[in-house]
Amino acid sequence: MADISSYAYRWPHGDLAADSHWSPTPSGRFLTRSMPESLADLEGDSRWPSFFPCPLVLVTTRDGDRVLMEKVVGASVVNRFPYTLALSFCTQSLSSRHYVRRTFIDALERSGSAAVQFLPPGPALDAAMKAILEGPEEHTDQRIRASGLATRPARTNDAPVFADAHMVYECRLVKPGRDFEGVAINARPYADVGSHRIFFLEINSIQLRRDIARGQSQIHWRALPLFTPVLDSTTAATGDADEALKRLGYVKGYTPRYAFPSAGTTAFEADGEADGMAYKDLAPLPEDQVEVDNDRARWPCFFPSSVGMITSWTADGKANVMPCGSTTIVSRHPLVVAPCVSYAAINDRYARRQSLDDIRRLGRFGCGVPFISEAMVDAIRYSGNVSIVDDGDKLGHAGLSLAEGGASPLIDQMPVHFDCKVTGEIRLGTHVMFLGEVERLFVRADVSPANPLEWIPWADVRPVEGA
Repeated sequence: MADISSYAYRWPHGDLAADSHWSPTPSGRFLTRSMPESLADLEGDSRWPSFFPCPLVLVTTRDGDRVLMEKVVGASVVNRFPYTLALSFCTQSLSSRHYVRRTFIDALERSGSAAVQFLPPGPALDAAMKAILEGPEEHTDQRIRASGLATRPARTNDAPVFADAHMVYECRLVKPGRDFEGVAINARPYADVGSHRIFFLEINSIQLRRDIARGQSQIHWRALPLFTPVLDSTTAATGDADEALKRLGYVKGYTPRYAFPSAGTTAFEADGEADGMAYKDLAPLPEDQVEVDNDRARWPCFFPSSVGMITSWTADGKANVMPCGSTTIVSRHPLVVAPCVSYAAINDRYARRQSLDDIRRLGRFGCGVPFISEAMVDAIRYSGNVSIVDDGDKLGHAGLSLAEGGASPLIDQMPVHFDCKVTGEIRLGTHVMFLGEVERLFVRADVSPANPLEWIPWADVRPVEGA
């Protein structure tokens, strides 16, 4: 098994308690700071002022004779029908880290298509990242050549695909259409949000390395960060959560240590094989993709994502929480958190969520960052399957409790919390993307450089023993 610990990202970078931007809450359990920070502070250190676990992807496109490559932090599947990816690119010059990605943006808009792809940790990925980091923005079209990596054309568009990629999502900018309720969607294929432009791309085809598709190898993904809590957490847990889940007709599973394919995942139903890859083409119209069966309506392949614990207040003042795997950060200034919440009534998996109405009513939500622990996984599993409509003490039965602090419910067990006001929403087909400008950050006092959150933004590929 390869050691990918060298790819780990650890946060925080410095002692928050010694930073004048942060101050303790009255109980001392959290440190907090107001947002947005000044442009001068941002230029001094433009890294995210708090931590959210996001994947990294490589994106390529072709613009005439030029082939271009960029990396994107926080690419996310944001809608199921049509199957849609969101990619966010900086459009404002904020710092040496956050600068205008004009060359790639212009090429993507002209070509209308891209390949979002994944290389396992190792020499090929290192070469691609080195070419991106050392190649200036105006020479984006020279990065692939500088990497020395071999490419071939995508199947459904002109974007280059790396021969070393183990998974490729081929996509095009979304086109105007209507959702299942007849409402117009996708009038434009992008939205400008703060310092970034979010592009929405419909997935046309997925390529998966043949040995993975055949079950000889697996993609391994750790979907939550590692963290060791030091402070004791209170809990309001009552009743038997496992018994409550057994009473449900359909239960969505969850594991933070994900392996694809496996007995717990949907099979990759390939249409054929070419160039050492199995491929699956997706129907262009959402009504042609829909399966009534809950399991077959899952994502047709693995896509790396984490979980945001989205909190809100109900009309009668109860704290609600909903784990959301389609949560990402889409803007740096202001810092904008964007969870995507289902509104379409298709089946048990894709149904209207109570959180949708709660967030709209108050125009606020919170986003907590969970971590790997047995209790946290139980909380995610329970709160992801049980509606507060059916359980008025959903938070307590999930084994979670409230802390003092934010305008949105602040969960005591979460090491990081973003307190957000809604500045807009984007209707995508089956999901609404809420744009939540972060007004306040909360970080538990036991999070420190000596006891950090650890995150690896890349998935690994390993042979299956005995395959």
